[in-house]
Amino acid sequence: MNIAYIVPKLANKGPIIVVLELVNQMIKNGHQCTVFFFDKEREIQVPCPTQQISYFQSIEFNKFDIIHTHGLRPDCYIFFHKPIHCSAKIISTLHNYVITDFSYQYNKFIAYTIGNLWMLMLKRHDKIITLTKNALKYYTHWFSPQKLTYAYNTRNIPTNQPISALETENILQFKGESILIGVNAALTPRKGIDQLIQALPHLPNYKLIIIGNGKSMKELKQQCIDNSTADRVLFLGYKKDAYRFLPYYDLYALPSRSEGFVLTLIEAAIFKKQVICSNIPVFTEIVTDSEVAFFDLDNIPSLIKAIQRAQNEKVLGENLYKKYIQTFSPEKFYDRHYSIYMATINKRYLE
Repeated sequence: MNIAYIVPKLANKGPIIVVLELVNQMIKNGHQCTVFFFDKEREIQVPCPTQQISYFQSIEFNKFDIIHTHGLRPDCYIFFHKPIHCSAKIISTLHNYVITDFSYQYNKFIAYTIGNLWMLMLKRHDKIITLTKNALKYYTHWFSPQKLTYAYNTRNIPTNQPISALETENILQFKGESILIGVNAALTPRKGIDQLIQALPHLPNYKLIIIGNGKSMKELKQQCIDNSTADRVLFLGYKKDAYRFLPYYDLYALPSRSEGFVLTLIEAAIFKKQVICSNIPVFTEIVTDSEVAFFDLDNIPSLIKAIQRAQNEKVLGENLYKKYIQTFSPEKFYDRHYSIYMATINKRYLE
């Protein structure tokens, strides 16, 4: 099978990492891949031919069996460039809940307008992949169930990739005898990290490390000052391959208010970490209460109990790793996408 992937840029972002995993698995199983991108930025290397294209330049659509887009601009590119007679099957993966997530970046009118325009741009696609069954249900507002399907993400990462000696010393010195909670995330209100800072005054034996940058950085630092926890929260900023820091965390936290599918949950599973999760639909679908410690969103007493439970129940990490093997492994990821590609080519419905 000859497959093209179209992305905005080769940035170290969740959707592009998913494309990297797709390319790795497709090549491993004997398929040909090409990645097209618009912007020059190149943080990620993919093991296949890549080509920068102009938004006004049309690729050779009929050269490919599958063209798989990821993101708003690639989806719009298909709408304007797909030929009338196109033998390639066009697929998009939607990595978010479009209007919900845009509402964290823009006002509701702009979120609603951009979101609906994006959905219009997908009318010329043959198939749309969501990251969960819950997201599939969300998108039935715009598309028929026959046009939609879902596929869970994967991660395939080394567990022995070290951080620097200076970084190690810094973390161990900061941690001391405390229980260390870690978060690797973009710093935006959607990620819910403020809830952890609210909980810290009630957890005197715990400290928090936050890896990532974003518009909420200043606000979160001020929150630490206001509730007298600044000496127990360490902001490390952006770190490439942040999963390298997972061995130093006692617990991993995912206090998100909205998510498409969190790759860091899979990374934490690979490292057998005890994880604290908000009980939003994406998490309650893909993991159970025997695999993570859930808490009620924006309920700080519930969060405190979940943190304490995660620390006391070491089996959570083992159970979460088993779920990774059973449901989120690279092999499961490949099998699901290959089935979707073949069903789309053969015009078969795949739930």
